[in-house]
Amino acid sequence: MKDVAKAGISTSQLSRFENGETDLTISKFMSALDEINMPIDEFMYAVHDFHRDELNELLSKVRHFVSTRDVEGMKKLLYSQMESENKREKFHQINTILLKIRLQELSGETCYSDHDLSYLTDYLFSVEYWGYYELLIFSNTLDVLKHDVFMVLAREMSRRSDFYREIPNNRRLISTMLLNAYITCIGQGELIDALYFEKQLNQCFFIETEVYERLVFQYAHHLYKYKKTGDCKAIIEMKKCIAAMTLAGSNHLAKTYEGHLKKIIASK
Repeated sequence: MKDVAKAGISTSQLSRFENGETDLTISKFMSALDEINMPIDEFMYAVHDFHRDELNELLSKVRHFVSTRDVEGMKKLLYSQMESENKREKFHQINTILLKIRLQELSGETCYSDHDLSYLTDYLFSVEYWGYYELLIFSNTLDVLKHDVFMVLAREMSRRSDFYREIPNNRRLISTMLLNAYITCIGQGELIDALYFEKQLNQCFFIETEVYERLVFQYAHHLYKYKKTGDCKAIIEMKKCIAAMTLAGSNHLAKTYEGHLKKIIASK
């Protein structure tokens, strides 16, 4: 209480705020958080009863169902999302579209429509500055977009998220998005566009503790070499990256890339 009072908020005012009887201005609220040394994201985590936001909760479940190839689990998640009520209809719709996309990839069944993709891309184009939510959505859906639309959005992403690059979570998310885009371009045979993302990734300068990003970048770099030249040495290097994932105990991740590599070799 004494610390918060230093921010110019009286004990009685703070008490009324806690009881929902009055509001605080943004400036006073942020000053109060500064006084108790609590970042805004930590505060929001506590406000949500120590649960992550809806999209991150969904993506955590999606990653689990994809890594375990659990089609039924993914279907139940989609049905639950579609049946739930949400006052923020636009975001509820976008989250549902994301689940449809990932379920279709997992099951092979038709789950999303062209209208769904149009709704998604219209939303992304409409947002002036991309924050954490938009980066997450784009990173997890870019592989199903038409290539020209995907490239325009990717370049827009870079422009519209510049203000947030210094935020650690966003910086890492942008790196993940660029890695996904790099691999997607290579897989689609769009090697010139792949070089654009390679250049962007080289500018990211992954620090030594960002082992996952470094491994995936090396995997993608050798995938590019294999696609361009057919050099079998590139396959050996990709297998080394997968072996490193296994060594780290990331077995589901390793299996995902093993499956990806098998498809690449089979399609050559």
